[in-house]
Amino acid sequence: MSQNHKDTASANARITAFAASQKDAPEIIGYVEPWITSPGDTVDVKVSSTVRRYQYQLVRLIQGLDHPKAAPLRKEVITAVPRGTCTQGRRQRAQPGSYAIVDCWGGERLLATKAGFAARVFVQPWLPQAGHAQTLLSTLDAERKSGVEVVIGESGCLALYVGTGRDVEVVRSSIELRRWRWAEVRVEIKGREAELSVRHLNRLLEDAPALGRVQKKLKSDAVLYSSGTPLLFGAGSATTSPQAQSSHPSNFFNGRLDSPAVSAIESRESGSRPPLVHFDFSVDIPTDSITDVSGNARHGRLVNAPSRAVKGYDWDGSEPDWTKAKFGYGAIHFHEDDLDDAAWETDFKLTIPSAALSGAYAVEAWDPENPKLRDSITFFVRPGRLGRSSAQRQSRSSQPDVAIVLSTFTYLAYANEHMYDESKRTFMEVPGGATISESEDFYRMVRRSDLGLSMYDEHRDGSGSVFSSSKRPILNVRPGYIMWAFNRPREFSADLLAIGFLEERLGRGNYDVVTDHDLHMSGVEALSGYKCVLTGCHPEYPSLESLNAYAAYAREGGSIMFLGGNGFYWVSVTDPKRPHRLEVRRSDQGCRSFGLPAGETIHSLNGQQGALWRSRGRPAQSLFGIGSAACGTGPGVPYAPTAAAHTPEFYWLWDKIPTHDRSLIGVEGFGGGASGDEIDRLDFDLGTPLNAVLLASSLRHSDKFGLFNEEQMFPMVDTLGPECERVRSDMVFYETAAGGYVFSVGSINWYSSLAYDAYRNNCAQLTENVMRRFVALGKRKREARL
Repeated sequence: MSQNHKDTASANARITAFAASQKDAPEIIGYVEPWITSPGDTVDVKVSSTVRRYQYQLVRLIQGLDHPKAAPLRKEVITAVPRGTCTQGRRQRAQPGSYAIVDCWGGERLLATKAGFAARVFVQPWLPQAGHAQTLLSTLDAERKSGVEVVIGESGCLALYVGTGRDVEVVRSSIELRRWRWAEVRVEIKGREAELSVRHLNRLLEDAPALGRVQKKLKSDAVLYSSGTPLLFGAGSATTSPQAQSSHPSNFFNGRLDSPAVSAIESRESGSRPPLVHFDFSVDIPTDSITDVSGNARHGRLVNAPSRAVKGYDWDGSEPDWTKAKFGYGAIHFHEDDLDDAAWETDFKLTIPSAALSGAYAVEAWDPENPKLRDSITFFVRPGRLGRSSAQRQSRSSQPDVAIVLSTFTYLAYANEHMYDESKRTFMEVPGGATISESEDFYRMVRRSDLGLSMYDEHRDGSGSVFSSSKRPILNVRPGYIMWAFNRPREFSADLLAIGFLEERLGRGNYDVVTDHDLHMSGVEALSGYKCVLTGCHPEYPSLESLNAYAAYAREGGSIMFLGGNGFYWVSVTDPKRPHRLEVRRSDQGCRSFGLPAGETIHSLNGQQGALWRSRGRPAQSLFGIGSAACGTGPGVPYAPTAAAHTPEFYWLWDKIPTHDRSLIGVEGFGGGASGDEIDRLDFDLGTPLNAVLLASSLRHSDKFGLFNEEQMFPMVDTLGPECERVRSDMVFYETAAGGYVFSVGSINWYSSLAYDAYRNNCAQLTENVMRRFVALGKRKREARL
């Protein structure tokens, strides 16, 4: 083990110990719904506080990095929204765990006809021994001692809980379900007779255990239904014992269920078994509904977004696309750590002023007795012209020339990520290793393990996390957040450095802030009219709609400044009816912490192919001139301008930059030089426009940087920074066929250098020169048209 790895392991042990000891530490955290809103709208603010009394105010965020070399911290208090005091603070926790619920499933028929109960479900466990019971199917009401629950016990063996009115009896078995293997589980209960049977399915030529069966005579007749008790799949109503009723579903299953059905047993002799419900999970896959195909229309719903469009018990590889398949996708994958909605109670509401500027906002909440106990609960306000009603819309004449697109899809992808955890396979291993930078923001994220996963995490059962949600506190979307592996701002906190730059160089109100979600929902309308559009530092996760919005804007003659790295890389999707939820289906290519199994890379929300945009035929190079190439955690390096950059054609590039400061761009920054973290380069084979001009390339990176795997055709040799010339950032400029321009820098570190020394550096000045040039050219074009 290398010394660096030992240091990381030691840090990980400290983090784990800290999290265990600090679960009840004092804190104030929260989230706002909706996460992205419009002027004039009202938002719900949901707070978890360990102090009863706290104060709050609404602010517009401008610059959030507290560093000696950064510009002063800057925010604007929104005085039109009075400061408030909450006197009813209390701790709130999320309830992770996905399941299906059917409120009316026909159980009353079991009482009316004194029928028995029969159930069947196909089961594929992914974590047979989870340290707790895992419920497959339940109608149990432990308090009223009625109903049935089928569970995998702590030992991994199947068991059956049956209510008899006096007690909840347990039918135990020695039948073990195999991890990742399908089995058909059947239950029959009639009077005092209870039977549990299992048929293990063969997997190709693999041996399967023989049929398992256990029968038991109960002490009393089963009471199979109590009025109002729902049918649950993937969770139950008992807690630590079958007799203990939980206030909410518990004992969550980690694995897949397929084709569950419940029937009445009216007579063993006659064989009459009228169906009560029979669910086909392959129906309505994009929704949170589960469809009863028994003819009784007793449909149910899903809670906490389990994974759909996954392979079922009858999948045979003949069709890997669920939208085309006639069978094989009738399963749902449930997880004990799924979280779609923290469902916290609202503490107070705020109405955004109708004249509010677009931007990043926060509800600042703090303990007046201990001002260090605080949170900046971040959310976003779109431009008024994109408001939902005509009364909210501003005229085009009042629209600024410049807009920045905040990468809200990327923020969701990384939300509350756990890649620091060395005990998991998703631990971030990079060339040279990563040294964990510990901060209070980081520790809060570690401490609150109930707040869900990122798209870089695996579930506890080893399956990949495909969803992320904004309906929860996202503790790494905070103005001063320092990313633990890079010891510098990243994603939102780095993008806020750019907002501080625009505020300083253009002035208040002379730029707009829009989001990935706005591009997805409104298309090119979200960008039309601006003369220059800037990206965030890490626009990694565009949807088809947002990528098309950029392309349509460029076709209108708009100019784009791609001022980040690892841009426009993974396909992501969201649902306009549930914009809080993002889905990403990674495949077996790309820089990733996990890949999904074959047959599961088609998104469940809309049926679009997942994986890299490069694999979809939309590489970033074709529009932005550059695309992802490499990454690393070491210090960044500066750019060396090419001879082309010093030709008369680009005289404007060097305006206000002294001659002695033109040999290297971005020498310093919060992460070293301006080229660092994840970096992008031009590639004519992948679509870089033939008229693109290479203005600068980064100096050679250290061996803490390595090439992305999709960049290499043969075995991965000579792929580290010192020996691989493809490990670099390229600064590219080209004129589009529509008369606009594209300028790209290819580095997540760019904003960390731009903001260094309070924006007094050649990186910031060069950025301003390009931006002003694009605005001026856009104005000239408009005047020429008029």
